[in-house]
Amino acid sequence: MSTNKDIEVSPGICELVEQILGLLSRYLSSYIHVLNKFISHLRRVATLRFERTTLIKFVKKLRFYNDCVLNYNASDLINEDTHELDPSRDSLDKVIQPVASMFVKCVETFDLLNYYLTQSLQKEIISKTLNEDLTLTTESILAIDDSYNHFVKFSQWMIESLRIGSNLLNLEVVQFAMKCADEDGINTGETDNIFLQEILPVNSEEEFQSLSAAWHSILDGKLNTLDLEFDSVAAKWHDKFGKLKN
Repeated sequence: MSTNKDIEVSPGICELVEQILGLLSRYLSSYIHVLNKFISHLRRVATLRFERTTLIKFVKKLRFYNDCVLNYNASDLINEDTHELDPSRDSLDKVIQPVASMFVKCVETFDLLNYYLTQSLQKEIISKTLNEDLTLTTESILAIDDSYNHFVKFSQWMIESLRIGSNLLNLEVVQFAMKCADEDGINTGETDNIFLQEILPVNSEEEFQSLSAAWHSILDGKLNTLDLEFDSVAAKWHDKFGKLKN
């Protein structure tokens, strides 16, 4: 069996990297778009000014991440003289590692944002406004959790399928799930916990591309659902709150 160090890559890997990063950019943009609308409404609620400031900080961070993703040029991997990748330098693991690292950075931030957005902030809104006009819907919270779980799993898959894992690429939610499973004596082969489902190593660029395409389809569907729920909740905010304040 080949190791990830043996897997050479073709120039076609650049397109794959762009597709993977395109998903991440879309994920970030979905949050930026809906949070900007939310922040606009919060501006009119003096009692939520500190919560609004916190969300602005999150949006700035997400914008920074998105700029980094959009400015990453996968074609820089191509040697300008030979118009090819250097197999001795650009093995598949080395090409994917910075991409996986960016995914880890983003999903860890989403972990914090999602908790704040779907838990503590919801309670503060009800407590300070005495209504649910600016809260999230149950469906939107489910979509937030579901899309997050699958982006975490995809990040985990990129790392473990190429055996490039290290302490610097660990995901807290995955480590916690594994710790709990070990303490509870759970057979990971029989659990429906997505974070504990086994990931097999890939043995070729073609296999990695094929599985990436399958993941792309899954994540695209999750983002479609997330966007629909974000649009729905934004319309709710406008109908129940925005129009009343105009």
